[in-house]
Amino acid sequence: MSVLDVFSRLTNRADLMDEMMDKLGVHDEMQHMPDHAGVLRRAANRCLTCGKPDACQQWLKTEINPDEAPYFCKNHDLFERVLDRMDTESAAS
Repeated sequence: MSVLDVFSRLTNRADLMDEMMDKLGVHDEMQHMPDHAGVLRRAANRCLTCGKPDACQQWLKTEINPDEAPYFCKNHDLFERVLDRMDTESAAS
């Protein structure tokens, strides 16, 4: 695998993760988490090692307003915690 192939894979996975966070509406909330840089780095590493980028891309194209990430997403649990946190904060205000 060439350096260009690695860079292309990194870029593609970063785009998928960014689109997933936007689609779920968690992007801004994740920026306010304690150690958000570490959280995002670990999430990116999980995304990078995912074997289902085509399924992810298809899911992102077809889902309009999802309540949660797809079951196969390696960051599903993280996104669920963020969504729960957002629901709790919304209910408190």
